[in-house]
Amino acid sequence: MLTKPKKISNSAGVYIFRKGKTQLYIGKAANLKLRLASYFRNQSALPFKIQKMLHEATRLEIIKTSSEIEALIKEAELIKKHRPRYNTVMRDDKNYFFIGITKEPFPRIFTTHQPYRDRKVKLNFSGARYVGPFTSVTEVKTVLKLLRRTFPYCTCKGTHKRQCLNSQIGKCPGYCCTARFKIQDLTFKKARREYQRNIRNIAAVLSGKKTRLVSTLRRRLEKAAKAERYEDAARLRDEIRGLDSVFSHQGVLRAPQTSALWSETRPNLRSLFKTQKYISRIEGYDISNISGQEATGSMVVFMNGAPDKSQYRKFRIRMPAPPGGGNDVAMLKEVLRRRFGHPEWPYPDLIVVDGGQPQLGAALWALRESSLRPELRPRGIKNLESKKPIVTALAKREEILFLEDRRAIPLRKQDHAILHFFQRIRDESHRFARAYHHKLRTKHYAEA
Repeated sequence: MLTKPKKISNSAGVYIFRKGKTQLYIGKAANLKLRLASYFRNQSALPFKIQKMLHEATRLEIIKTSSEIEALIKEAELIKKHRPRYNTVMRDDKNYFFIGITKEPFPRIFTTHQPYRDRKVKLNFSGARYVGPFTSVTEVKTVLKLLRRTFPYCTCKGTHKRQCLNSQIGKCPGYCCTARFKIQDLTFKKARREYQRNIRNIAAVLSGKKTRLVSTLRRRLEKAAKAERYEDAARLRDEIRGLDSVFSHQGVLRAPQTSALWSETRPNLRSLFKTQKYISRIEGYDISNISGQEATGSMVVFMNGAPDKSQYRKFRIRMPAPPGGGNDVAMLKEVLRRRFGHPEWPYPDLIVVDGGQPQLGAALWALRESSLRPELRPRGIKNLESKKPIVTALAKREEILFLEDRRAIPLRKQDHAILHFFQRIRDESHRFARAYHHKLRTKHYAEA
């Protein structure tokens, strides 16, 4: 079995497990050192497919990149070129995602896992171009959002007379989603050329030709400046700066746990918590208020690493706001007490609350209180102790995870997939609580 290399960079990049000259598996990472550590830590707990791949591998090749986005694009380029056997196997037999570009006067961009055959979206697929394959549709959509700031394009489903909101904020040129241009007009033809140029530039970036594109833009900028076409020069300058901005930042991609990633993350969680407990249902909690006014609480649910929004619950805090402001710990107690007052809801395997030791104590208090009342015990569970959830609290700034056994785990030192997973739970619970809080505040001011 392949042994862990002694020195691995903390940078973003792509890693390739090889058997001689044959590529077995190609993956990407925001932090190569943390990501690769998961392959060599407690290998017996890894899924059988990964163990088999590691047993066959004789060499590990690493390609460093300057950002996560470059790693994403490089991974897609190499997978398309080499088609490694284990990339298909370790994706749980699911297809990869591709970016499709329609053949229209104003082309549209869409994602699909069935290139050349997808008919879910009513677009002109005749002669559509496809870029990929990519391993995560969420990461791809994040990159498209970033690129759209530099190269605007339309996402409207049809034409309409008024300009869309995206055109008002600079994410859409505005021509393609209005019915006020005739195909013979010079304005239309110019708009179409500029629009198609934006699409070509996006396709070039996603195909790994970012360096060539930047060089081309710089040559055009010099020509425009010499010809005193200052508006064109300013636009080209902004495009170059936009590309540099997209590719210069680490940590812009936060992909959700796919089933394939979850098969790797679950054993790492069990190792982190020192438990053999099967972790499937995870609940995240947060409180949102301003000085105790219109306070709300949220419960978000992740099943096997993915959010299940049908099971999300929101709580309007009933306790009166104390003098001098809100008491988040007391509010969290109320939310969890009310949550465990629903024995008909599925029981969690893991609880993540936003905060530190005080919030952890509040969660443990609510759990103990519910266990003492027989009518609140979850249905169908005879041995409550064996089903007792793991309770944790995640502190924001330091990214420290507090556990019931008094351990404080710095997540930044863990595998990046673990850190990102807990961040996603916290961010989702925070978003859901704030959305309800803002709704209540808006209603309050409307009635005032």
